[in-house]
Parts: sequence; C-alpha cells; structure tokens
Amino acid sequence: MVSSKEADKTRPPRPKPNLKPGNKKSNDKFKSAPKFGKKSDGGVNKFAGKPVCSGEPEKQDWNKFKLEKKELKLKRKSTRDTYEITKEAKQMYEKLRCRKTENKDQLVEQMFKILNVGDTISKIVKAHDTARVLQCMLKHATPALRVEISDKLLPFAVEMCQSKYAQFCVQRMLKYGASATKSKLVDSLFGHIVRLAGHSIASGLLDVMYQGGTRQQRTHMRQEFYGDLYRKAKDSSVKTLSDTYKEATNMKASILGSVKANLDHVANKNLVDSSLVHCVMLEYLRACEDEEEKLEETVTAFAALVPHMLSTKEGSEAAVICFYKSTPKNRRAIIKNIKEHLLKIATHEHGHVFLISLLNALDDTKATKKAIYDHLHGDLKQLVGNQYGRRVVQWLVAPGDTTCFHPTFIRVIEEGLAFGKKEKETRRKEIFEQIEAPIAEAIVEDAAFWLSNSHIGLVTADILNHIQGVSYQKAVEALAQLVVQPDWRITADADGAQPSQQKKGHQDLEDIISEATKQRKKLTKIEESSDDDDDQSEQEEDKPDKEEAENGTVKPKRAKKEPKPTKEEPAKPLVKGIEEAGMHIVLKKILKNDGKQQVEEGQSFGEQILKHLTSDGLKAWLSVNRGCFVLLKLVEERPQQLQTCRTAIQAEPEVSQLLRSQKTLGAKLLAGKLNIG
Repeated sequence: MVSSKEADKTRPPRPKPNLKPGNKKSNDKFKSAPKFGKKSDGGVNKFAGKPVCSGEPEKQDWNKFKLEKKELKLKRKSTRDTYEITKEAKQMYEKLRCRKTENKDQLVEQMFKILNVGDTISKIVKAHDTARVLQCMLKHATPALRVEISDKLLPFAVEMCQSKYAQFCVQRMLKYGASATKSKLVDSLFGHIVRLAGHSIASGLLDVMYQGGTRQQRTHMRQEFYGDLYRKAKDSSVKTLSDTYKEATNMKASILGSVKANLDHVANKNLVDSSLVHCVMLEYLRACEDEEEKLEETVTAFAALVPHMLSTKEGSEAAVICFYKSTPKNRRAIIKNIKEHLLKIATHEHGHVFLISLLNALDDTKATKKAIYDHLHGDLKQLVGNQYGRRVVQWLVAPGDTTCFHPTFIRVIEEGLAFGKKEKETRRKEIFEQIEAPIAEAIVEDAAFWLSNSHIGLVTADILNHIQGVSYQKAVEALAQLVVQPDWRITADADGAQPSQQKKGHQDLEDIISEATKQRKKLTKIEESSDDDDDQSEQEEDKPDKEEAENGTVKPKRAKKEPKPTKEEPAKPLVKGIEEAGMHIVLKKILKNDGKQQVEEGQSFGEQILKHLTSDGLKAWLSVNRGCFVLLKLVEERPQQLQTCRTAIQAEPEVSQLLRSQKTLGAKLLAGKLNIG
C-alpha cells in the first residue's frame, strides 16, 4: 500500500494565482480601490465632485430644521378651507377661557357668528384643538344660543359619540343642555344603539344617557337589542323582552337568537359594565329559564363577566341567576373570577347581595371559607366599617336573622337554597364553626375598633350573641377592659356621612354657573396676586446677572416655593362612649345576651365589667344617666352580681355619696335596686 506521504509527492502541483499588477492580492482585505474612482491631489473625489469626508460628521443646524418643519406644517394647515376661521376662533377662545374675562356670553356669540358658516362646525368638532373651543362655547353660552349650537351638532351625534375628542362635546351637551336638548340627543342615537354599546368610547356615554333618559326612551333603547325589526321601528306596547313573543310564540327562538348575538357582540369587547346591557341580560336570562340547553350555554359564556355585572341592581340579579344555574365547574370559575375583587364586591351597594347569595347557596363549606372568608379576613375592619360590608359579616354570623335583615331580603336570598343539596341549618352551622375563632381573635386584637361607633357596635353585639365558649370569654374580656376606662370615647358620626344636602329646587342653569363663577373669583383674587408676585420673582431669579454670565459663574437657583397643603377634612367629633345613645343600646343588648350565656364563673361580660371597674370609672358612670341604666341592666340580667355591685359602690364613700346626690332617673332606680339610700 502507498503511504499518505508518498501519495502527496505523486500529486501534481497546484496552479499559481495570476499575479498581474492589477490583480495583485493585498494582505489587508479591507484595503481596496475607491468605489467611485481614484482620489486626486487635494482629497477630492473626481467622480462625485465633492470633498471627501475628513472623519467628522457634518453638524446639523437643529434650529433651522425645526423652523423649516414648523413652516411646512403651517403651510400644510393653511391649505384647509377652515384654517383662517379656526385661527380667529382659537384666539377668541384664549380670552374666553381666562378667568378674568367678563361678558363671556357676548364673546361666545361672536365666536358662533364666525364658525356658523356652511359645514364648518361639523368639520372642526372632531379635531383635538377646535373641539375644546366648542366645549367652552357650550359651557358659557346663553340658553338660547346653547340650544342653537346643540341643534347644529345633533345630526352628527353618532359620529361624535365615537370620536376621541368630540365625545367631550356630547358630555357638555348632557351637562349644560336643557332637558329638551338631552331628549333630542337620545332620540338621535336610535338605530345605532347596539353598535354604540359595543364601542369603547360610546358605551360610557350611552350608559349615562340610558340612566338619565325617560322611561319610554329606556324601553326603546332596549328594544334595539331584540332584533333589526325594532332597530328600524319602535313599538310602544313592547315593554320587556317577553312582550315581543307574547302573541307569536313561534318567533321566540329567532328573537332570543338575535338578543344573544347582540349580547355576544358587546361581551366580546368586554363592555358589559353598563346599565342598559345589564337590563337586557336579565331579561334574556329570565326568558331562557325554560330552555336548559340555551341557558347553560349562556351561563357558561357569562361566567367570566360576572365581576363586571355587579355594578347595578339588574346586573347583580343576572349574576345571581348565572351562579344558581351554573354547573359545579362554572361555579368554581365564577368564584375564581371574583376572588381578586372580593373586598370591592362586598362593600358595593349591589355586589354584596350577590356575595350573600353565593354564601347561602354553596354546599362545600370548607371551600367557601377558604375561597371567600380567608380572603376577606385581612380586611375585616374595612369590611365592618362599611354599611354594606357589615351585612356580609352579619350574614356569616347570623344568617336569616330578622333583627339584622328585612324579611323580604331574606326571602329573596333563600331562593338559592333550592339549587343546593345540603340542608340549610347544617350548611350555616358548618360555616359559622369555621369563622367563629378568627372573628373572636380579631375582636381581642383591637377591641377599640369593634366599639368605635354604634353601627359597628351592633355588629359586635350580633357576633357576641352567637359565639360561645372560649371565643366568647376572650372577646368579652377585651371589650370589658375597654368599656370601663373613664376616658373611653367613640365617634359620634358612625359612617362619617356628609352633612345632609339641601334639597335642590328649580334653579336656572345660568344662575348656578354665574354663582359658581363669582365664588371662584372671590377665592382666586388673593391667590392670583400672590402668584403674580411669585412669577415675577421666579423670572428674576431665572435670569443670571450680566457679570455672572460673562464670567461663566452662575449662582444656583433658590428652591421654588412649595405649594400650599390642601385643607384636611375636619376630624369626626368624639363623645364619651357611655353617654352616646347608640352605644347605650349596644351595651344593653350585649348585657341581655350575656345573661343567657353559659360561661365559667367570673368570665361573663357583667362580671368582667365589675372586676375591672375602678373608682374613677364608677364616678364617670354614676354621673351619667345612661351609665346608671347600664349598671341597672347588669344586675337585672345577673342577679348574683347585685351584691358585688353594691359592695363596689359602698367601698368608696365618695362614690356612694355621688350616687345619692344624683337626681337622674337612672341613678334613683339603681340606688333603689341596690338599697343604697
């Protein structure tokens, strides 16, 4: 065999490359002849006729570039037929929006004369700058001129509702327009209701119009969801969806199909948070109750939308029907979707009704506690501090209690029991046993909150009326130590409600605007003068001295004046807890229930009060009529504590003398009960 070395020797030599002067290969592969010809002396490219770049890029004159761009933009705008008109209108608009300008209604009339040329208004209403001009005109115009401007805009209402900027003109028409203008605005949208309900911008405006419209207008707006027949012509005899097929039952399937298609169109765009859509959904669900297959399909589609359906009464009712009619899989999906919004739902006017219905219908009590209560326990104070959140806690503790809930409300909620398998009492008992200890621990941790006002105190009394054993003993001990303190104070206004507003009588809109403007001027007179001084001083500070500019040493600027802090809301008034009328009822309610509790000796609420009540505390109680009545209630519910109470009062001569000297009815009855004369 021939070796590899011998084989290499027998191979013919490779041909040598052509090394002509023009084809000579260079060692540097990046070096090559110039692309556009050779350079001549002086460094000029003969082919291009321009100087070769020396390595530094040519500097751009940005000021010149910006000026050219601005001129080009201005030239492009000037080609429009409305340019000169809008330019003049915007100059007048700057005066109109100024606070110091007087006779604004006359200025609006001049602006309207300028703009009321051909179809100018319809062209400028959708632009970002001129739309603001029309908004300001609608605000400051006289009632007659406002009607005239609105009439010019009404034919374009559908396009305006869908425009990014023209929508604000529609809002001004709804805010400042007369009732006749608002009615015309709603009527101008008929035939396009379903399309607008599925538009991201127009859906909000449509919801406002639906809530503010007349009963007939609301009915006609709902009718457009029933099919194309009602989109083109309205029927005053059709009030609800069931009226459409009342006389022709063979039309029911096609009408329900049209409604479902329209609802799906809106739902696919996640725009179901609307009163109009909620009403149609509720009517559709009620109409489908007899058709299980169609109802199941609808409920499955609406399961993900439940959190958006709880903002109105009709939406909440529709969500409850969806939950009742759902399969176990869909129920779990609904609970999963609302888990992120539980606190908001529980504290909402209509959402809390859905949450209570859900709690009353679920059979798996352990899953209920894990999925709902455990997520709410961290915000228990916020929940109890809200007037609707309290109802959720009360239903968990005392479901179906007529002292907490109206019988009609209880009857509506208990309709959901038909969709569960477990017995009512068994379900409620299992839920309460799981939450009893955590609620008691919450009371022990912050007893002052649970008796911070009379409304929260009533919830606390309801809780103490149902918890038992060790949980009850821990809770009443913490509350008793709080109540006996001589300086125990609570808020007089429970919910922090605002002062009752005066009833709005008939008042012209112009009077409201002028009155508000006058008040605003009075408030801003001093601020404007001080602001002018501040602006002048800031401008002087911003300009460096000539010497400093020449030397290149500019002193640092002084810090700008900080804005004035906003006025804080006045604190809620505090009163002595033992004197407050509502808290007096709470304490008597707790003592009444305390007499029925079977606890260890010395662990009842009354005994804990007498145990921790000091001489200063006794003086504070006996000097108040309601304090005497609380002690009287204590010895009446637990007669065995009568001697203990008498001993505590007689042990201090000053205390017994104080009781004898009191002329209130409570002090006389207490002294007679204790035989202290």
